[in-house]
Amino acid sequence: MTRAQKLDRLQEIFRDVLDQPALHITESFSPADCPEWDSVATVQIVLAAEAEFAMRVPTATVAHLHCVRELLDLVP
Repeated sequence: MTRAQKLDRLQEIFRDVLDQPALHITESFSPADCPEWDSVATVQIVLAAEAEFAMRVPTATVAHLHCVRELLDLVP
């Protein structure tokens, strides 16, 4: 799977978790770009990404995710 395909799949997760069907994310997209992206949403996004990509994100890493790129870098 290409990085662009992974980003597309993450975009669907963000749209669902943030309840914004028309949301368009980029690798630099961050909580500063979206007031709905708070700490609870971060956990929900990570849990959904773990299920979608059959991966695990260490708990300590979750608190340090500051943009989509950082999550995308963790996707196998």
